[in-house]
Amino acid sequence: MRRILAVVILAVSPLAARADKSDREALRKAVEQLLSQPPLSNAHVALQVESLDDGQVVYSRNPDDLLNPASNTKLVTAAAGLLRLGPEYRFSTDYLTDKPIQRGRIGVLYVKGRGDPSVTTERLDGLVSDLWHRGVRSIGDIVLDDSFFDREEFGPGWEQEPSDKAWAAGVGALSLNHNAVAIYITPADRVGSRALVEVEPEAHDYFVIDNRVTTVRANGRRKLRPRTVSEGERTRIVVEGRIPLHADSMVMSRRVGDPAFYYGQTVRMLLRQRGIRVSGRVKRGAIPQTAVLIQSYDSPELAEIIHDMNKASSNFIAEMVVKTLGAELKGTPGSWPKGLEVAEDLLAELGIPRGTYVLKNGSGLNDTNRFTARQIATLLQAVWKRFPVASEFVSSLGIAARDGTMRLRMEGTDAAGRLRAKTGTLERVTALSGYVQSLGGERYVFSVLVNDWAGKSAPVISSIDRLGGMLAALGAPEAGAREAALAAVVVPQDAQPAELKARIATYAALAAAGDKKNLPFLRSALRSERDPLLRIVLADAVYRSDPDQGGGALLEAMPPSSELFLRLRSVGRELSLPVPAVSSLLDLAVDGSTEALARLFALAPLARGAQRDEQLAAMLADGLVEVGDASPDEMFAALRVAPAHQAQAAIELVAAGVEQTGTDVARYPLAQALHKEISQESAPDAQLESWLATIERRPAPPPEAVAHSAAPAATPGAV
Repeated sequence: MRRILAVVILAVSPLAARADKSDREALRKAVEQLLSQPPLSNAHVALQVESLDDGQVVYSRNPDDLLNPASNTKLVTAAAGLLRLGPEYRFSTDYLTDKPIQRGRIGVLYVKGRGDPSVTTERLDGLVSDLWHRGVRSIGDIVLDDSFFDREEFGPGWEQEPSDKAWAAGVGALSLNHNAVAIYITPADRVGSRALVEVEPEAHDYFVIDNRVTTVRANGRRKLRPRTVSEGERTRIVVEGRIPLHADSMVMSRRVGDPAFYYGQTVRMLLRQRGIRVSGRVKRGAIPQTAVLIQSYDSPELAEIIHDMNKASSNFIAEMVVKTLGAELKGTPGSWPKGLEVAEDLLAELGIPRGTYVLKNGSGLNDTNRFTARQIATLLQAVWKRFPVASEFVSSLGIAARDGTMRLRMEGTDAAGRLRAKTGTLERVTALSGYVQSLGGERYVFSVLVNDWAGKSAPVISSIDRLGGMLAALGAPEAGAREAALAAVVVPQDAQPAELKARIATYAALAAAGDKKNLPFLRSALRSERDPLLRIVLADAVYRSDPDQGGGALLEAMPPSSELFLRLRSVGRELSLPVPAVSSLLDLAVDGSTEALARLFALAPLARGAQRDEQLAAMLADGLVEVGDASPDEMFAALRVAPAHQAQAAIELVAAGVEQTGTDVARYPLAQALHKEISQESAPDAQLESWLATIERRPAPPPEAVAHSAAPAATPGAV
């Protein structure tokens, strides 16, 4: 409540101090400098900054270019939901029976869903408790009515990127746990044994578990591949891979199949756990007019649900809101066309005409929507001026360096705590739109859309964060602070040699600690440090502090060459530090990353020959043999494209690892992959034969022998 009141006070307070012309000129120059440098100079950038206090355009670049806004589309969904349904709107779910409860028995339990996106297993458990305390002890059939929505689970754009990840979950009028399931994988107590795979909720009548996870040695590396497959009224969960002995349990989320049956079978499970007998089936059907209402269960207010949607950038909630808009305002069943028509009606009312943008879904997923920076700024201005919903809308946005998807952005800048925005990220797409109050007290609305750059996303996002820092620094009251604040976000200072070593030691210690609590500091440092050695150590520390977030930063910081590694290794030896980054790269390679393999192969020659790095050789031999076991196809593909000397060095290290670990070569997956490829080759391949011979510890056949063995037999009578 305090947060909302604060936003209301901010929105209706007298005009704050306005930046003078020199402030805005300093901002313009700083922004121009930022946009003229890579990576933004090589991208399609649209930017609109407007003052909320005097309405003037403070800065504009390509404001009318239609670009992919990614999850900034959720700003449209949030505005439509709050303005058309109202912040106090609640989703309801009705529980009915075929006739009044008699002697603790319900013949048929009907469940009528109306698109509540907030239902969880815990809430269902409370509902079941209500039934128990009403005296219910047995139930026949459970009939699910999800006709409030149409039967389309996946919106426009989902087909572009088929995925069973939780962020791509489908929608339904009866939905549970964001239509995702938590999969827990725990190692067995013996190497070679099948790991334990469990799910939450434990709806065994809905889930079919196919467990293919093996427990490997305690110092082995993890590779887990869960996937879900819809099988009519059930969902099959297939989990493949390996998990080290004594490792902590892993939890991974995946989307489910038919949402209504997920909901219904979980209700059935909870009823049985409570001691209520369910003798009939769970099935889909319509509710008769004669049904008797037992209880209607309401969701939290829409304002709270929109808050959750924008803070976490939930695709699921966004699409549930879109269909609810359609059902409530255009008639059931709710659908994407109906819901988006409601949103388009609102945009037209706010001064954004139909036909000037493209709106295909409510979440911004994939290559479907197109908006301009000016249109998004117009939307933000319009909602700001609508007092009944302004506080709820603004408070739903992530706060820089504080929460939501903005939690790890803009730390250490003046934007921290001052800027509220909606993020958006897709392949070659990033966006940030929202509000900021500057050091000078003026309030701004801004929208920046960036599409079509070459290279990694991190530098682009970092540049946008610098822009946020510039806006927040505008009008700093201290003498000379304006220029210093704006310049600081554009030109970071280089570290001196002694300081460089000290920072490397500090970041290496944080990497060794592997503590998630260090992530905000590490991410902030990674965005500000320019020295390539520091960036490698920092990226390694980020990965080791939270491996589940992936190693994108490390792959970006460490190029597939040995030069930077050699420099870093030299400094590390002076400081008595362990071999940097290699263990993390091996983790990624075991998980199938060919980019990580390319970097490891670039280091492999350093571990061979008379001047070899013994520590590095031991790590690579032990690690690469695991890669060949866990991800043989990916390793084979990476070997094929690697420079010959790198590939040969890597194969020699694999052979050393096979020998050291006592691996059975005949059953070793990489060797099997080589055998298979050789047998399928139409022409002899001396390189593959040589690799296989090295792993099998036998002499490689001479090229002429390989050619002779593959030559076709002479045709009788040929001359």
